This record gives sequence, C-alpha cells and structure tokens, in this order.
Amino acid sequence: MKKILLLLLLPLFLFATTLETDYRKALIAYKSKDFQTSYTLLKKIYLEKLADVNFNFYLGRSAYETGHYETALAAFERVAMQDSTNIRNKLEMARTYFMLKMYADAQNLYSDVLSNPNIPSNIRRNIELSLSRVSKVQQKSFTYVTLMAEMLYDSNINYGNIGSFAFNGILLPPTAKISDTALQLFANVSNIYDIGSKNGFALKNSFSFFSKNYRDHKKFNISYFSYNPSLIYKVTHYTAELVAGIDSMQFGGRKYLSSLSIMPRFEYNHTPNLRSIAALKYQHKKFTQTAFRDLDANRLELSYALQDILTPRSYVQGKIYAINEKHVRGSNLYVDYNEGKFLLNYANQFSHSLAFDISAGLRERKYKDYSSGFGSKRKDIGNNTSMGLTYMIVPKLRARLSGSYEYVHSNQEQFTYKKETLALSIVKTF
Repeated sequence: MKKILLLLLLPLFLFATTLETDYRKALIAYKSKDFQTSYTLLKKIYLEKLADVNFNFYLGRSAYETGHYETALAAFERVAMQDSTNIRNKLEMARTYFMLKMYADAQNLYSDVLSNPNIPSNIRRNIELSLSRVSKVQQKSFTYVTLMAEMLYDSNINYGNIGSFAFNGILLPPTAKISDTALQLFANVSNIYDIGSKNGFALKNSFSFFSKNYRDHKKFNISYFSYNPSLIYKVTHYTAELVAGIDSMQFGGRKYLSSLSIMPRFEYNHTPNLRSIAALKYQHKKFTQTAFRDLDANRLELSYALQDILTPRSYVQGKIYAINEKHVRGSNLYVDYNEGKFLLNYANQFSHSLAFDISAGLRERKYKDYSSGFGSKRKDIGNNTSMGLTYMIVPKLRARLSGSYEYVHSNQEQFTYKKETLALSIVKTF
C-alpha cells in the first residue's frame, strides 16, 4: 500500500520540484535583465501561480520587455486585483496601456498615480513625461491642476525666542511668542509637452500660487507666486532637467521679495529601485523695500539625494545640502552664511485609501560676520520633524492631517526658538 501511495505522490513531487526550479531560474534571468528567458520560463508555469502577486508582476514585466503586451496587461491586472495599493504595478499597467494604444486608459491611470501627494518628486516628474507622450499621440499637451485648502495652527508665527538674552552687556527679556490660526491656499497649474519621443526632450511650465492669511495677526500674512519653466531630457537610465525660476512674495500685504533662479538637475537610476539625484541651484534675491535692501543676496545651493524604493508602496530618501549665501551690498550681519543640512523622508501607502509619511532634518548654519553686540559670530543648530496621514475620500480628492516640531538653538540666544504646527488640508487634483 505504501509503495502504491508513493507511486501516486511521486509525479506530484516531481512536478512541484520542476516548477520551483523553473521559477528560480526565471528570477535569476529577470534580475540579470534576460527578459526573454524569464518570460519563457514564467509563461510555462503561470497557470500554477495565478494567485501569486510577485510572480504575476515578474511575468508582466518580462512580457512587456519582450513585446507580449496582452500577456503583460493580464498579469498586471491580476496584481491589481489582489494589491490595489501597488503604485509600481499601476505605472507598469499604464505603460502597457500605452503600448496597446489604449491612450485614454493610460492617461487615467497615470493621472490617478499623479494625484497621490506622497509619491516622490522625481517619480512625479517621470509620470509627467509619460503623460506628455500620451498627449502627444493624441495631438495635445497635458495639463493638470492641484488645489489645496488648509487650516493651520502655528504656536510661534513670529519666531519668539526662548529665555532672556544679553546684548551689549544688557539683559533683555525674551520676545513673546505669538500663536495663531491661518487659512492657507495653494494652487499649481503644470503643463508638459513632449517635443519628440526620438530625442527624449520635453518642455514643462509650472505656475504656483500660495497664500497664508492669519485670523488675528494680519501683518504676518504671506502671498507668493512662482513661475518655473524647464527643459527635460530623459533616456533609460538618467534624466536631466534645466529649471528656471521667477518668484515674487508679499509680506503683510506689501511687496517684499523677488528672485530669479536657475537649476540644472540630474537623476541617475543605479537599479530600478535605487536612484541618485543631484542639483545645483543659483538664486538672486532682491528685497523690494528700501529698508531691507541690505538683505539682497546671491545664494548657491548644492544638493544630493539617494532614494530607495523599498516596496511598490513605500520609499525612503536621504538628502544633503551645502548652501552659501552672500550679500550684494551693505553690511547686514545676517546675510553671509554657510549652511549644511540633512533630510530623511519615508512614505508608505498602507492601503488603497490611507498613506503615511514622516520626515526629519538637521541643519547647521554659520554666519561669517562678527557681532560686537553679542560678542561672537552667530551659529545656529536646528532640527525638525514632521509627519502626516493622507486619506483618499474619492479618486483625486484627499484629506491630509499633518504636524511638525522645530527647535533651533543659537549661540546668540535671541535666535533660539521652538515651534509646533498642526494642519488639516483638502487636496484636489484635476
């Protein structure tokens, strides 16, 4: 009886062993980008793995890379049925729609991912480029709009300092903190146009408007406008972008600051999940009112970020900055400085509707000029932490709850402060 049972079970055992062997071989081929081999092996055993999310994603990618777009779409659809939060799968499905000339479906899916505020800026830029290619086929450019309304509580809108401080040997009391609530409004209109798929160039124009209106302390109200045209060049492993900037800011209802900037930016894909992003930004800052002309400055900012896509729903990014600001005229002590900064960001799409993000930063700023009143050169060390929860009410309409804490310690006590903020916002994309 045992021999008969073994004879019955032996074919099942051999089949399972062969299946797992083929799967392992397919994964080795997939990771080495031998998609023809991985597709051949995965296609042979896919009927036994229909419920396996990872298997279907590998099959979909292998099918896409070898031109089997119908098979790829079916595999990605099986992933979507079991894991609707998989952002990477949505992007791959949108690419497949495009290759199948299902342009409306591709645009809708790209737009759906683009409406998620938790995706990193470089992924957002790649989606914009993809949308521009869809629009080019449809003989039109692609435009999208983001609107935000936010109620904000700020515990220290005037950056009131902590404790008494000495100036020219005289002990002065701390500046009283002012707390207030504000209504913040934000709008962005971005248009992107693919110049030509053969050379990989695209043009982007982005207009942004921001306003912060306090309930009681109107003199701290802020409004801000920016226009950022850019030229983008993208090929398989890297993206280059040249961004210009024109900015204008009002403070307390009066013209306050304008600036011009130029920023070359470069992104390189080490692997499908690991990316480096480097940028160099030059900005000329000009203050409108005569009393603040000594604050006019030239600013140079060098940044480098390393981003790791941990899972199809989450990423982590570390970014470092080196900043130099130098005055144009006058002798204001608090213009010329060097600053080093580090930021760490993490985001996770927990479910179809709920996402979480957290960021933490450290910075050190050293001023170059000596202050006789304080008897030293000013040096600030700051840290800040923020986190947020985003909930999708309906597609392209999200609610967000966020909070932040910031503490800055200065060797000149007048500039030591802390502040907390809490905000509830509604974000709508079109």
